Amino acid sequence: MNRFIISVVLILISSICFSQDLKMELEIETCIDTSSQNNVTFIIENLTDSDIWINPLYLTFSFGIYSEDGNIVSRKTTRHLSGLKSEYLKVDKKSKKELKWTADFFDNYQFELNKEYYLECGYEPPYLRRKEKRKLKESNIFLSENRFDGKSNLFRICKI
Repeated sequence: MNRFIISVVLILISSICFSQDLKMELEIETCIDTSSQNNVTFIIENLTDSDIWINPLYLTFSFGIYSEDGNIVSRKTTRHLSGLKSEYLKVDKKSKKELKWTADFFDNYQFELNKEYYLECGYEPPYLRRKEKRKLKESNIFLSENRFDGKSNLFRICKI
């Protein structure tokens, strides 16, 4: 019984000490022209007391676009990868990191002019083999192992 209690306490302590509490938002231009590229920014906030690394290739736009009232407008089976080229990115403890680029991903959806929408975004950690994990550990890179997600600001379609 004592071993069981000690095991549970150790598991709780390790999960509290090493938990990765990351939050994310997606910032999009408020007035979208669906026929051109638009500026997009991932804002990732690290609320922990340790530095955490992410692989920007696994930042995704989620499967759907939603209307202001939360109803899904369109759903896709493919994810929109972020297009960022950095292999690993450090998010310092108690800080925010902004990742900006231009993206063209509104062309396959049916929108109405001047109606407001938002996107969901997420981070899906990559599957790493034992060799890759060892290599990262030797480089002092602690890659986030947790999936986290967020959503964008409201935007409206100004030109189709």
